[in-house]
Amino acid sequence: MRREEDGGSGPRWRAILEARWRIRLAEVTELSMAYHGAASGSTEDEQARRLLHRAVAARQRLADTEDALGRVAAGLFGRCEQCGATVPEVLLAAAPELRYCATCARAASGSLTASTNATGAKATGTAVAGAGAGRG
Repeated sequence: MRREEDGGSGPRWRAILEARWRIRLAEVTELSMAYHGAASGSTEDEQARRLLHRAVAARQRLADTEDALGRVAAGLFGRCEQCGATVPEVLLAAAPELRYCATCARAASGSLTASTNATGAKATGTAVAGAGAGRG
């Protein structure tokens, strides 16, 4: 499903996403360097673990932005990956990496709330409405 009614906003979204990509790349780089410095230095393990957790989360956000740029290039940006409905621009303005419309995101997050993995931790992934949703 290509978004034909885009009205030429593709270049605008590309510019927004590219700016977000640059910021996120800098964040990943900074956090990764800080982690490696903490892990190899005499700092406590807890600080290194916190930095690693932040670096992994930042890398996920970077990947989500890269995925959104791919959807722009493919003409699929702004379409729900589940049902194909148009995602309202107000939602995209708040989180351009969104993959799902509000209806599909709500339905999926409800099913995630009910499911847990073997350790009792909540499942994550495809149902979240915000950035990072649907990564596999």
